[in-house]
Amino acid sequence: MKKIACFINDSNLLEKVTEFCGLERFQEECIGDPSQFVYDVATVLYLTDDPAALYPEGIKDIRVCYVGKDRPKDCGVFFLPEDFQMIHLRLLIDAVIHNGSFESSLAAVTPVFLNKSFKIKNDIFNVERIVYALTKDFVFFLNFQSLEKVRVGLAEMLTNAIEHGNLGITGEEKMSATESGTYYELVNSRLNDAVCMAKYAVFKFYVDADGLEMSLEDEGEGFDVDSLPDPTDPESLLKLHGRGILITRMYFDEVKYNDKGNHVTLRKRFGCSTC
Repeated sequence: MKKIACFINDSNLLEKVTEFCGLERFQEECIGDPSQFVYDVATVLYLTDDPAALYPEGIKDIRVCYVGKDRPKDCGVFFLPEDFQMIHLRLLIDAVIHNGSFESSLAAVTPVFLNKSFKIKNDIFNVERIVYALTKDFVFFLNFQSLEKVRVGLAEMLTNAIEHGNLGITGEEKMSATESGTYYELVNSRLNDAVCMAKYAVFKFYVDADGLEMSLEDEGEGFDVDSLPDPTDPESLLKLHGRGILITRMYFDEVKYNDKGNHVTLRKRFGCSTC
């Protein structure tokens, strides 16, 4: 479980952090003095309202956030105003976990809905970073647990779109290359192919307080959706090919392909404004 370490004097602020950790399923580690700080790789953020306690001994690579009236002079410290809301701390922590950017100056602005589209290159070795870039604004609508499921499903679909769609690697080719230890050579050969290099994936989404709809389309030949393994068959869990679609179906209310099999729509309904 990820942890938030904090040295906080203001009881109201401490109560807010405690509530956040409970809602988002983070472990809270409160210390009574900066000298009590102990480094832990599970700690994602150190939070304090004391400008003299920004860098306790042993902080190492853990990111620091100061909560107060004025922004600290140290550019390496994140800043949240005293009246920050839960969503702003969620934005900050998500950025920290994924090495993203955080602009506290935007703390007064929250979207009601978002409708965006993206063109994606075949950068299959950086799918996790791409997925974060595509979904970083989802923190306005989803808590961390639900957001992680959405990202896992999208990562599976994007990997399929690039690998099997734009790069044209079949399930049999992937299985054979994986077993022979030549998978990376196979992928790199396709990435350097002029025809494959010219292909892109297009990602679109619409999200509001009621739900999320995403679509992903590649420029591959598609596939027969009906030929996918039965997700209720225990043997499907052991198969390399088709497992990503099975996982995605677990996390979304609807996963629908077009007839060609190169365009997928994912829908997820929200039961509340934070999930």
